[in-house]
Amino acid sequence: MKLVRFAMVAAVCTALSAAAWANDQEEKETPLIEPWGYPLAALDRETRPGDDFYRFANGGWLDATDIPSDRAGYGFSTIMRDRNEQRIAHIIEQLKDLRVRRGSDPQRIRDLYASFLDTERIEARGLEPVSEDLVRIAEANSHEDIAALMADPELGIGGPFSVYVWVDSKQPDRFVTWLTHSGLGLPDKSYYERETERMEATREAYRTHIAAMLELAEVENAKQKADAVFELEKAIAALHWERAERRDADRTYNKMTIAELRELAPAFSWDAYFDGAGLGEARDFVVREKDAFPELASLFAQTDIETWRAYLTYHLLRSFASYLPARFDEENFAFFGKTLNGQSEQRPREKRGIALVNDLLDQAVGKLYIERFFPEESKIQMTALFENVRAALRNRIANLSWMTPETKVRAQEKLEMMTAKIAYPDKWRSYAGLRIRARDLIGNVKRVRSLDAKRDQQRLSSPVDKSEWFTGPQTVNAYYSPSRNEAFIPAGYIQSPLFDPNADPALNYGAIGSIVGHEIGHGFDDQGSKYDGNGVLQSWWTQEDREAFDALGDRLAEQFGKYEPLPGLNVNGRLTLGENIGDLAGVIVAYHAYMLSLEGEEPPVLDGFTGAQRVFLGRAQARRFKQTDESLRRRLLSAPHSPMDLRVNGMVVNIDEWYEAFDVKPGDAMYLPPEERVYIW
Repeated sequence: MKLVRFAMVAAVCTALSAAAWANDQEEKETPLIEPWGYPLAALDRETRPGDDFYRFANGGWLDATDIPSDRAGYGFSTIMRDRNEQRIAHIIEQLKDLRVRRGSDPQRIRDLYASFLDTERIEARGLEPVSEDLVRIAEANSHEDIAALMADPELGIGGPFSVYVWVDSKQPDRFVTWLTHSGLGLPDKSYYERETERMEATREAYRTHIAAMLELAEVENAKQKADAVFELEKAIAALHWERAERRDADRTYNKMTIAELRELAPAFSWDAYFDGAGLGEARDFVVREKDAFPELASLFAQTDIETWRAYLTYHLLRSFASYLPARFDEENFAFFGKTLNGQSEQRPREKRGIALVNDLLDQAVGKLYIERFFPEESKIQMTALFENVRAALRNRIANLSWMTPETKVRAQEKLEMMTAKIAYPDKWRSYAGLRIRARDLIGNVKRVRSLDAKRDQQRLSSPVDKSEWFTGPQTVNAYYSPSRNEAFIPAGYIQSPLFDPNADPALNYGAIGSIVGHEIGHGFDDQGSKYDGNGVLQSWWTQEDREAFDALGDRLAEQFGKYEPLPGLNVNGRLTLGENIGDLAGVIVAYHAYMLSLEGEEPPVLDGFTGAQRVFLGRAQARRFKQTDESLRRRLLSAPHSPMDLRVNGMVVNIDEWYEAFDVKPGDAMYLPPEERVYIW
């Protein structure tokens, strides 16, 4: 009978998929965005392309668009996420009325969502689901107890150190245990140290928030303990590396044994910590911020147990705030949503429930998503586009003036060895053994965290599976793995406005093509270029070429460091260097990939725009975005990406083909003389 029920679920899902595609076929020949994939109303015809290209391409949209009150930003990515949200909502809604086999992925999806929406039960239970955890914290009497709690994967608390399992950069056919510094509640050390009136107000709001969370949990002396927690985090932050330093692949690879780790930072309770993480058998470690570890360990030992209990209590409440009664959820949002990101209201619970399911059961949801919503033709077109982008970069490398023939050979080898994971995995993740219950939200979250931790533990004794995907195919993002030399372009990114099989190809190349080029380009940015074609962290450059490349990177970092998106707050050119190199490579390579795709034919002129112009318009559309000042400030202080307008304007000013396409001349606001343009890939 169970097999029959499962087959019935599959049959129903297939039938739903067929119905969906029948509807889609009616509009197959029409781009989702008219007239040819770009809304002409988005343009600002009053702005000249050479004065502000981002504004020219997007000004009409920027003027007509408000940031929704439950968002910190709105644009291309939120449009795609909202569309995916609606699709996943349909999947969940359809599963509600089906008889599904217990222990099947459809049952897990349906019941996880139901547990998040069962607010009556959540309110009635109060702190009961974490009561045993709070008791464990209250009864912690030694630093060994504290260390074990910090590492417990079910709790999600963290501390001055964080542990994870990932590919060994020097031996990419195996996994290893990595250690990095951690322990902050605010986004970055700059939030604790930057001396501005706004930052001081943010710090005071954070102190107040910690106290409020402790008071809600009826912790005695909440304000005093909140102050102690903040001062502890401030002391941890003082020992953290700057974000830009943490990007250095060489400095952050320090392989050592457990004995060497104990010798490096003897004041920390490593044995208790690894036992708490379920990694007690691990014997090899890669330490990232090596010189910070001794002092962080000493701070850990010197901090009294009572302060650590308060720290753990607050971070436990924060870890589960979205799954606890509304008073915790709302207080958590009041600080992290409103104060830090500038959102005026929280997203509806139904939508947050979809996000939870999408996050915790990403590939279970993804499998149904692909069956229901993703056309195979899009994968075929994307694969061809990817290969054209690869071919364009191959040509660019061959014609570089600053690189010697010896290094060019190695660069071409790496490019040819790079693999592409496009749309969806060939092999899906199994959630076997995972129990999801409709009336046990926090239990569900803990069991997923535990399952993920056990998967990491098993990886340490297994070779790297090159077929594995580390995200769901519906993910609205793309990424590159240097230790695997792989570019991932999930199906979630292969949709309008980034890609439309019925849109003008020039737009697709400018939008998704520049993203493909960006991800490939990460293999050749200032850090990704330190890995060879096999994913091994080792030099494959001549010293002469490396010095020439680094000098170009220095120029790009200096160029971006002059931009001031908010008064008194410039872009961090060193922190954003890798992403900026990726962007610069992506745009120029996408342009030439489009030209290759024409096979010598002349592209049409559409509404007065040439094919070359439409490539750059596609790039601008792919970065169309508005965000609150608070969100922008957070990005500038702690994120590796430049603001969206600079991911367009900051790139095209270095691209000769853009000047030619839009007839940009001296005297135009964006004009840079050729000798000031940065040419890398």
